[in-house]
Amino acid sequence: MKKSKTRRPFKKALAAAAGFLAALFVFIPALAPANSRFPFVYAAGEPEGNGAAVEQPVIENAKTAYVSCLETGEVLFRYNPEIEVYTTSSTKIMTAIVAIEALGDRLSEKVTVTSEMLSEVSGNRLGLSAGEEVTVNDLIHILITGGDNDGAYCLAYLVSGSVSAFVAKMNEKAAAIGAFSTHYTNPTGMHDDGMVTNVTDTALISRYAWSLPIFEEAASTPKYVMEATNMSDYRNVYNRNCLISKYYDASYYNENCSGINAGSTPVGGHCVITVAKKDSLSFLIIVMGADSTDEVIYSYKNVLTLVDWAFDSFEMANVLFEDRMICEIPVTLSSAVDYVTLAPSETVSVFLPTNVDIEKEITYSWQTADESLQAPVKKGQSVGKVSAVYKGNIIASCDLVVTSDVESSEFLYQLNKIEKFTRSKGFIAAVICALILSAGVVLFNAYRRKNRGIF
Repeated sequence: MKKSKTRRPFKKALAAAAGFLAALFVFIPALAPANSRFPFVYAAGEPEGNGAAVEQPVIENAKTAYVSCLETGEVLFRYNPEIEVYTTSSTKIMTAIVAIEALGDRLSEKVTVTSEMLSEVSGNRLGLSAGEEVTVNDLIHILITGGDNDGAYCLAYLVSGSVSAFVAKMNEKAAAIGAFSTHYTNPTGMHDDGMVTNVTDTALISRYAWSLPIFEEAASTPKYVMEATNMSDYRNVYNRNCLISKYYDASYYNENCSGINAGSTPVGGHCVITVAKKDSLSFLIIVMGADSTDEVIYSYKNVLTLVDWAFDSFEMANVLFEDRMICEIPVTLSSAVDYVTLAPSETVSVFLPTNVDIEKEITYSWQTADESLQAPVKKGQSVGKVSAVYKGNIIASCDLVVTSDVESSEFLYQLNKIEKFTRSKGFIAAVICALILSAGVVLFNAYRRKNRGIF
């Protein structure tokens, strides 16, 4: 165990340094690499001299990949994070964001599909017809759950009146989110040389979309049942993401996956974006620009590799334990004990690699407000702070509390009161005055005796 103390001669220097660091930390998140907060995360191809403890996964036949923890925001793996790729089906994530934010309070409203809305539709489609009456909620699920392009175009016209105006909103939203390397030219992802992004931007956009409850629900639904309309019987809208729906290909199904998007174009390749959840952790996982053969779609294969890697490599681990002794502190005014033990006020879990040896690799630093305690002391009384330290980084902190009650001794308590009284300024002044008065009396009596001839 380690105990941290601040020596008085260095307090001014430390205060100045703390002020400088506080200002510096405002800029660090924007300047530092995404893996700089913890020493166990890094991008593929980056040097491993930063103490990385987790072996990186292998990506096959794909241009770029990404893994982050949604709970902590930590980027755990990056493969070609800045390489430019076509947006392909991920375009529909931004289409959904703009549509949901514009129409989210109108889900039950019925709208009429027009021939103009369907005039530019190509690729995947549900088969909406001009004159058909559908709800906004239907269109949201046609777009997100089914990945159907007629839903995308209907929403574009409904929100903005034209495709060009809607696409302008998509690009404005991308910039607002911070996806500055992303550009859209249509709301579906059908190939256009100007439709580009990178996996870092795609992660920002996906995380934003996942925060919208309507999006999360629609993207995680294996099958949406669309009620009968004025022109059609009810329709089943199956999710095109094979991680969460077995309708198109059951071989890639994974019970831990939810959403977000999957699809491909001949030029841009295959793209899969998903959230994998297990226990208390969820990971955002992306593979873009992947190849395929008659036997394998590498976007799915790589995503499943990354899902297993994330669950095997990371966990929420307890690093501070309630009632586990950290140190002792002297206690005064008790006839029963001279010391009392201190422990963390609560059990604290943090995100760590599964191969970290908690007992050997986690150390503790603590500081108490006083060098000793005076009885009576109550169990749970906070007397300082304790931190868990991993590879030089503070990864968790909480209050340091007393683990048991300590009663005071009445005799020692009274003695202490007497001692405090005898040390008080008033008592000392009274003693000094008494001494001065006594000395004055002695001198005065001596003077009188002398004058009377006694001496």
